[in-house]
Amino acid sequence: MRYEFVLATLKKLMAQGQLAPDESVLAICAAAPEQRVFQAAGLRVVTISNLDDRFVKPDFSPYAWSYQNAQKLSFEDNSFDHVFVSDGLHHCDSPHGALLEMFRVARKSAIVFESRDSALMRLACRLGLSADFEVEAVIGSGLTHGGVNNTEIPNFVYRWTEREFAKTIQCFYPYGPCRFNYFYGMNLPLERLAMQRSPLKRMVALVARPAASFVEWVLPSQANSFAMVARKPAQHELWPWLERSERGVGFRHSFAETFRQPEGKRGSYFN
Repeated sequence: MRYEFVLATLKKLMAQGQLAPDESVLAICAAAPEQRVFQAAGLRVVTISNLDDRFVKPDFSPYAWSYQNAQKLSFEDNSFDHVFVSDGLHHCDSPHGALLEMFRVARKSAIVFESRDSALMRLACRLGLSADFEVEAVIGSGLTHGGVNNTEIPNFVYRWTEREFAKTIQCFYPYGPCRFNYFYGMNLPLERLAMQRSPLKRMVALVARPAASFVEWVLPSQANSFAMVARKPAQHELWPWLERSERGVGFRHSFAETFRQPEGKRGSYFN
C-alpha cells in the first residue's frame, strides 16, 4: 500500500469537501495498513473488510470489521457514503466487477487506488523493474495467499486508464452525469527490486529515485500511483431524456419530440 500517496489524496478530498470525517466508509480488500491511513486522515466511521480466511475476529478498532468478498458484497445499494480500495482490485479475477460492486454500495463515491496503464509502466515491465504478475505478493504471504482472489496463484496486475474507469462506471450507472477526479503519484517497485538476486537490478533503485521524481514532476500521468474517484450525481440529476415518477426512472416521452422520426419508422429503430 502506498501509504503517503493514499493519505495525501484522502486529505485532498477532505479539503475539497468530497470526503468528511464523519461520513461512512467501507474499505474492501483492506487490513491494518488501511486502518493506519484512515486514523491518520481522521476518518471516524469506517468498516474494514476482506475475504482473507486468516482473519478470525480481527481487531481493527476503533473501526468495524466485516468479512466480505469484494466481487459480491452483501450490503444493500447505497449502504455507505464512500467505498474505498487500495491495490485490491487487481487481486480480483474480475476487477471491473469489484469496481461496480463498490459503486453500487456507495451513496456518494467510489475511491480507488490502483496502478495506471502508462507507457512508462509498460517499459518498466519489459525491463524487469515491474511485473505483469504479482509473484512477490505470494512469496511474501508464505506461498499460500496474496494472489488472485487471495489464493496462492499470482494475479495479473490489471492497470487502469482514466477513460476506462469512466466508461466502466457510466455503463453501470446510465441515469445521470457521474463526476470523476484523478490524482497521480510515484511509487517505486523497491520491494520487487530488493527481492532480485541480480545486484544490477538492486542497484537500479538508487538511480530510479531521482528519475522517478523528475517524471512525477514533468509527466504526472506517467506515474504509477493512480487514484480514481467516481462520484454519483444527486438523485434529481438525471440526463435530460430521463424522468423520475412513481414507477421509478424512465424515459421522458416528451424528449422524443426533439427528434425527427421518418414516416413509417416509428418504434422500429433497430429493425
